[in-house]
Amino acid sequence: MGAGELRDRITVTRSAKVSNGRGGTTSAVQTIASAVPAKIVVRKGGEQVQAQRVSNVTPHDIIVRYDTTTAAISTTDVLTDQNGTVYAIQWAGSLDEGRKQWLTIMATTGTVANR
Repeated sequence: MGAGELRDRITVTRSAKVSNGRGGTTSAVQTIASAVPAKIVVRKGGEQVQAQRVSNVTPHDIIVRYDTTTAAISTTDVLTDQNGTVYAIQWAGSLDEGRKQWLTIMATTGTVANR
């Protein structure tokens, strides 16, 4: 895959506890990575039973360059593309057999994001 295929842009956010200045904490959403070039590929859709109802779940493979920022992406993070589509991350890792040039993120739309 070449860099010319990275036509989409994604933003990765993470919920975190931050100090409220009065000795307590509050939840806040922090941006981990912004405007990251990516290739978003839709995989075959499926149906998943959630709370005894059928809902549409669309799996995607999202490919980005592997670096220290993208390597920190985890399943508790939420990914959003430039169109505002929110993805729940199911798995993230390098499939490059040790070369670590690309990071593949398996994510779904149609599910409640991990917030």
